[in-house]
Amino acid sequence: MNHLDVVRLLGLDAPVRTEGGGHEHVIPEDCELLLQAVQKGVIAGSVLLGRPALPVRSLEDFAEDAAPRIVDMEASLRTREQELPLPFFPNPGGMVPWGRTARDGVLLWDTTDQNTANWTTVLAERDFQVWLDLPFSASEFITRALLGRPEGVPAFETYEEYESNTFWNVADDMRQTATTLANPNIGAVEEILTVVRSVGIPGVRQYAEELLDRAVNESFDVLPEDYLTVMREFPGGVIAGVRVFPVVGDAAASPVLRWLDEDRLFLQWGEVEGRATGWLTTKGAPQDWRIAYIEPNGSALTCLEDQTFATFLRRRLRGNNSLF
Repeated sequence: MNHLDVVRLLGLDAPVRTEGGGHEHVIPEDCELLLQAVQKGVIAGSVLLGRPALPVRSLEDFAEDAAPRIVDMEASLRTREQELPLPFFPNPGGMVPWGRTARDGVLLWDTTDQNTANWTTVLAERDFQVWLDLPFSASEFITRALLGRPEGVPAFETYEEYESNTFWNVADDMRQTATTLANPNIGAVEEILTVVRSVGIPGVRQYAEELLDRAVNESFDVLPEDYLTVMREFPGGVIAGVRVFPVVGDAAASPVLRWLDEDRLFLQWGEVEGRATGWLTTKGAPQDWRIAYIEPNGSALTCLEDQTFATFLRRRLRGNNSLF
């Protein structure tokens, strides 16, 4: 998928590549052409593109408008004693913001690849407790948002149209999210799902379902139900400082759900603070598996007898970063 898919779905004229047009690959050319074609506004009721001066001459200029937000993000994570999933620009390989969401989230590029054409998308929700790793260019991300948008949501709205129409649905959803999370009796899985859903981007859930269905069909017969329920909507990334691996993918490029020993006693689904985190599977039924972690040097394995996948993540979301 590329900018031409977005242009087609929005019913716009394709941007024209001009000789000497200034596409210097400071940012992905695909995105720069997209910015050339799409006016200011809201795409699929959820995505707002950054609006740099074109052509883009430097990443410093491109990221300038988002710099105050990045400072806020870093401060919020420090307050929770959590690490960033990746550094921010101008650190080498640092994330560069390219847009935002209608729910006040942030869209960034993972720039670890030197080739800008290979930059992928990181999506952080408004409280920065959920970071999604998505192997999509900006154009593919937007294409999926357009294809996955609910019935009745316009493909594109000017800010004025959005504020008088779709904005009210988004506001209602955000109030419902706050009400659900305020329930003192909320279950662990429901709390995690509510936070994950707060990203509010069409297409993310469909992608997560694709990954999970493929993994269950090809690799894993049975997994804990709370894990399956969450991963049907979360395609991999970071939840409350815990990296949760995607269930399938290119193992050479990024970790995936995997057994760590031949006897299949430890199934790793992520890591926290450098520790391999997963289930100790000595109890036969997946619903009885409990969270365990292995020290970075492999010196010790600790089992948290009272913690499931969902309760462990919920505890972190509520501010308890303790591993005990």
